[in-house]
Amino acid sequence: MSKGKIIAIVGGPRSGKSFLVGLLAKHYEGVAILEGEERDFPERIREDIQKNIRPLERIAWFRNKLVKEFFRAIELKQQGKIVVIDNFWISYQLYIDALAKDFEGEVINDIAFIDRKTLEWPDLTVLLTLSEDGIRDFVKLGGREFDNNENFIKNQALPIHKLHNDFFTKEDIQEKVIVVQRDNLDFYNEGDFKNLIQKIDDRI
Repeated sequence: MSKGKIIAIVGGPRSGKSFLVGLLAKHYEGVAILEGEERDFPERIREDIQKNIRPLERIAWFRNKLVKEFFRAIELKQQGKIVVIDNFWISYQLYIDALAKDFEGEVINDIAFIDRKTLEWPDLTVLLTLSEDGIRDFVKLGGREFDNNENFIKNQALPIHKLHNDFFTKEDIQEKVIVVQRDNLDFYNEGDFKNLIQKIDDRI
């Protein structure tokens, strides 16, 4: 792979994105940019997620975070580095219809429209997709207190996984996306990891 690339790992909550970002960054001797864990989010945002409240501020906070991280990724790419990023700026937009309604939805959709017109895409996106059973298993393994409950699974994790699958499997962006069914894969397994690396290397 030539130097200067951005690879984004996307998917619903607790799909193993951060884990894979770390492995790929190490493999390519690149830079990992992670979404962060529970301790990295402000207490108010953790409360928003746990109670499913204040959707506009939650979406706006993650939007600002993702856009700033993507600008950093672009700078590193321009320095000739391979950057593997946990989600990217489009990711917050997939939450809008699920979380923000009425006037709040209109406000954040206006921001999303501007971002789509002005921001570039990663060189390649890897979508991690899971079955419902897989989502439940990965949420339990994740260990984050604020999103490890049945209410979160039903009202946020399952809908958001579906939104990711519906968006990133659209025909018009297939050339930019590798879809990985995650349930039965173990990236610690040399064969599973090599298969993914081969798919990535074939595309960029």
